[in-house]
Amino acid sequence: MIRVLLVKGDGFLRCEAEGHALFDKKGQDIVCSAATVLLRTAGQTLDGRLGVAFKGGAPERGSLYFEAKADELLAKRELLFAADFLQKGFEGLAKDFPQNVQFECKLEE
Repeated sequence: MIRVLLVKGDGFLRCEAEGHALFDKKGQDIVCSAATVLLRTAGQTLDGRLGVAFKGGAPERGSLYFEAKADELLAKRELLFAADFLQKGFEGLAKDFPQNVQFECKLEE
């Protein structure tokens, strides 16, 4: 199972994902592919954005994390959009594949 934790706040976004979907065999797992595309695209989009401090990585197969911080209004809006994008994407994935994806979203003050 893929477990995803999304933590969002004012000018702050953190995402952690661990595990494997085990929906199908390696290379043919549509659930794993969907989760990977959501995470990588969000991370790659935020990395290098003007006004966004970004760090992240994938220390091993089945593990990915990133954290982004912003102080300026425009960059904060971009983080909010990315957080909403990830939340909607993973809520839908967890609803459609509850045996394979667990999603949790937390708000941080």
